[in-house]
Amino acid sequence: MKIRFNNDYLEAFYTGEPVKGKPKYNIEVIEKFRKAVKKISAIDSVKELYKFKGLNFEALKGDLKGFYSVRVDYHYRLIVSIEKEEISIKEIIIIEDLTNHYQ
Repeated sequence: MKIRFNNDYLEAFYTGEPVKGKPKYNIEVIEKFRKAVKKISAIDSVKELYKFKGLNFEALKGDLKGFYSVRVDYHYRLIVSIEKEEISIKEIIIIEDLTNHYQ
């Protein structure tokens, strides 16, 4: 699946670019984040995301209705949205944010 970032900070972490200042996340969270994004990119469609129980892919409710979450670890979730390219009807996962699920 194609991945696009709406969050420059997370894109820098994923690509390994330097980030100014003190990082928001510790190195373990960053590595788990990279691993989760790699798993998502290896999957062909959104329907297949539901098969990977470890990702805990689910639609969000309330203020985040229209977005989805993917588990990074026990505390952190990726907030993503889904877009379809009109020409090839290929789904694109858009990384929106990485949040602490229990704060």
